[in-house]
Amino acid sequence: MMRIGIVGFPFSGKKTFLRVLAKLSGISHFEDKVMAKIPDENLEFLKKLYSPKKVTPISMEFEILGNLSPEQSEKERTAVLVSLQEVDALLIVLRAFESDMVPPLPGYNSPLKQLEYVEEEMLLRDLAILESKIERLKNAKRKLSNLEERQLKVLEGIKGRLEEAGRPVSIELSEEEEKLISGYSLSSFKSRMVLVNLGEKEMREGYEGRKKIRKLCDEAKVSIAELPFEIILEVLELDEDERQEFLKEYGVEKIDLQGFTRAIMDSLGLITFYTAGEKEVRAWELKKGSTAVDAAAAIHSDLARGFIRAEVFSIEDLKREGSEKALKEKGLIQVVGKDHPIKDGDIIYIRFNV
Repeated sequence: MMRIGIVGFPFSGKKTFLRVLAKLSGISHFEDKVMAKIPDENLEFLKKLYSPKKVTPISMEFEILGNLSPEQSEKERTAVLVSLQEVDALLIVLRAFESDMVPPLPGYNSPLKQLEYVEEEMLLRDLAILESKIERLKNAKRKLSNLEERQLKVLEGIKGRLEEAGRPVSIELSEEEEKLISGYSLSSFKSRMVLVNLGEKEMREGYEGRKKIRKLCDEAKVSIAELPFEIILEVLELDEDERQEFLKEYGVEKIDLQGFTRAIMDSLGLITFYTAGEKEVRAWELKKGSTAVDAAAAIHSDLARGFIRAEVFSIEDLKREGSEKALKEKGLIQVVGKDHPIKDGDIIYIRFNV
């Protein structure tokens, strides 16, 4: 189960975003976290095709970690930054709407200013952690081991890169280097994405600093999405025909929540595969680059332990051809071994014997 931590300025829309997730997941009561069902059009297609007794989407836990802004005390900000260590990814919510009832923090009405502040806090904490570890190794009253020497070199390299960039950035490390720093919980290495909360005006006209934010996210290899939280809540209260009419009034074709959740999956380095049959149609998350036996293990350890082979086919092929029978006739169902790479959108049947 993936855990997504949410941070942002006060009144940026963190709780409203949870309300959207709760509404989509059929949850009526929640505090600061929601176990959200991830929207997936592929599941709807598979449901119609297989008429299963049960449909199970991927679920992720979204939790508000707290406010991160200049008006918080240093103790409060540190507590939020420490809590990042407990989640798999970070969602930074930025405010891009106007409200007389909840005015923005003076000097930070721009989403760009909010993002720069949050990233600066993350950077300063990372640099403090790195400085402490580096000094401890340099001032050790004994000769460093080979492992510690390599650790020191990696830490100094990361510190230099972060100081040069002046913000959290993506730094490619080897497998060995990742192991050497795995216990340090640096925010800069945490998967993260930016979510801009739009108002009605900003949906139509854009917002201050939009190009700069997109440029910064692109440079840091951070996904970004823009959604009008309050408007989405209103839309979710309407039936399908009313929704389309409502969105036309705002000049919007559709609100792409699935695109947003795909961006989260991508930022986490995950793909989706499916199992399908009369009993259940289900979506599963899997790390990019995983194999058929990894997919089997994601379903159940027994399937991986007794793995014989897997039948694999693409959901896009299934949509085009209309049935498994048609796929078999055209040779589009592969029979593969343990090491076969699984792609996003694959449907899998595991053959096993325990």
